[in-house]
Amino acid sequence: MDRHIEAIRDLFYEKILLYRELVENLKEERGFLAKAEIDALWKVSAKKQELVAAIEAAREKVLRILSGMSITHEMTVPTFSLSHVVSHMSGVERRLLRKPHLTLVGLKAQTRQLSAENKAFIEESLEFLDEIMGVIAGAGNSDGVYDDGGSVRANGPGSRLFCREV
Repeated sequence: MDRHIEAIRDLFYEKILLYRELVENLKEERGFLAKAEIDALWKVSAKKQELVAAIEAAREKVLRILSGMSITHEMTVPTFSLSHVVSHMSGVERRLLRKPHLTLVGLKAQTRQLSAENKAFIEESLEFLDEIMGVIAGAGNSDGVYDDGGSVRANGPGSRLFCREV
């Protein structure tokens, strides 16, 4: 096997380990979100940033190997695409990368799903807190706190008390 392809395969497997750890990290984050354990959330966030940096470093190494193989790929770390990398390989090389490539595709999809779920959970929690604070803050309001539909009355656009930072 060509040493370049072997190195790319090894980097794919390294990324698999990193993505698995990221998936576990996101699951752990969800638990801490539900319990509102702020200190633990800071630690999980720092670990998540480390994992993302390590994934980006592996991407950069793959791009360097492709350049060393004289393959014109026109990718950067932010525009990195596993499918694009595999598409530049011959049939034999592609077969060697097939299993780690498919595993990575699945892990990336799982990571996106868990991340979206955590963001939705945060958004819902902030909306709930916003409504509670609106009820408390508007308790002395003569116009009433609730509208005719049973929802907290908004005082105009952008009247939310809480919002998440992305």
